Amino acid sequence: MKAKAHAKSDKPPTFVPLDPFTVNLADKDQDKYLQVGLTFEVGDPHVAEELKGYMPAIRNAVLLILSHKTSEELLEVEGKEKMAEEIRVSAARAMGLEVDDESASDESADARPAKKKKKKKRTEENPISHVHYS
Repeated sequence: MKAKAHAKSDKPPTFVPLDPFTVNLADKDQDKYLQVGLTFEVGDPHVAEELKGYMPAIRNAVLLILSHKTSEELLEVEGKEKMAEEIRVSAARAMGLEVDDESASDESADARPAKKKKKKKRTEENPISHVHYS
């Protein structure tokens, strides 16, 4: 993941655990489900409190991501890392923040033909530095 390591601070990070998720996976052949616990790592305790206010929107965003995954995607470490990054970006967007999806821009930069550059919205730094599985 390309999130910054612990910000240049002497304070330890703050961890915000989410209630566990149980979702049906998108596998076509069999009924499979995922049961997972997630914990967000943030650098500021104030952000942790702010996250709690947005928790219904954040949980919705996470559920949408989880339910579109297949068991095959999640077997590999890369799949788990990609999903964690998707969750990190979607959670920030659920809080109303304009953040870049670094993984999408890396993958799709070569795939897209050159287009006129649109005026970019001002992007903010994602306050969620990591998503941990628990």
